[in-house]
Amino acid sequence: MKGSLFIGRYSGIGVFIHWTFSLLILYFIISGIYRGLSSTQISWTVLFVLSVFMCVVLHEFGHALSARKYGIKTKHITLLPIGGVAQLESLPEKPAHELVVALAGPMVNFIIAALLFPFVMNQEMAPESLAEIHAGNFLVYLFTINIVLAIFNLIPAFPMDGGRVLRALLSFSFGRPRATAIAARLGQFLAFGFVLLGLFSNPFLVLIGIFIFLGAQSENQMVQTQHMLRDYKVSDVMMRDFTILSPEQQLGHVAGLLLNSQQTDFIVKDNDKLCGMLSRDHLIQGIAQYGTEGKVEDAMSKELKMLHHDARLSEVYAAIRMSGNGLHPVMKSGELIGVVDAQNIAEFMLIKSSLEQAEA
Repeated sequence: MKGSLFIGRYSGIGVFIHWTFSLLILYFIISGIYRGLSSTQISWTVLFVLSVFMCVVLHEFGHALSARKYGIKTKHITLLPIGGVAQLESLPEKPAHELVVALAGPMVNFIIAALLFPFVMNQEMAPESLAEIHAGNFLVYLFTINIVLAIFNLIPAFPMDGGRVLRALLSFSFGRPRATAIAARLGQFLAFGFVLLGLFSNPFLVLIGIFIFLGAQSENQMVQTQHMLRDYKVSDVMMRDFTILSPEQQLGHVAGLLLNSQQTDFIVKDNDKLCGMLSRDHLIQGIAQYGTEGKVEDAMSKELKMLHHDARLSEVYAAIRMSGNGLHPVMKSGELIGVVDAQNIAEFMLIKSSLEQAEA
């Protein structure tokens, strides 16, 4: 993950902390100093923030491990200042599956709260004792924040967990595209509420509101596109005219190919073996590091997701959206017969829409 620090792996899923997370810790330290807190009090606050985000990690693993039961893998989990994100390779399409995956995260927080309850049930604390975090009220705060996290995530603001629960329930009656559109509109409406509330209270709510609005818009667009592509296969849109690179070719030569054609990503092949993919970004980075005489194999990405020519285009579109690679080789009987990328699919959709409008 670019811009993120790898902190560990569990059950094959990597966990990363985005660099912006350090700004959150810095905020609490500076805020504590400004308020005149001692170093011990500030340390308890920072420890509490880290504990909360450990609960967030467990929340995301709830989503990831429940998704795995339905054959959906998780690429990684990333911690951001506004929460965590489990990057699933695809999203559950069956309403019952999505309902389970969406509820799994908040249920983890409820379980953590239930485990903490015996340790806090007999503690009596006056409101003033909760003004600062310390050893005496640490678990009370942690218990409370897990209840808050669970309830907050169940707000039906798509694409938050509650919004996904709503989409899953609506899908039983209206189908996935219509359910997504309804949930997305409600999510964007609630996002405006978060932004307005955040302007007068907590700035983090503004960030959350923006995240929800853009997330709802993006996922609704993806689902509607998948619905449009449901009757097509990869072979219907693949590009058959494309340039193949050799691992031994010089990067300077590829730069010339890039400038003299519309192709920006290249498949790398050594005789009959697919070796990797060289994108424009890989090329620029490679020339900066190795010079124009550097070789393609020095700069290429070795990660390739090969697609079957008969694969459903709607599923491929989702995979390409989730993938970091731009170009995907299309295979038939072990042979490379074409390539597909996101722009290729977008152009196909544009032509299809134009033809439908012309026929209407």
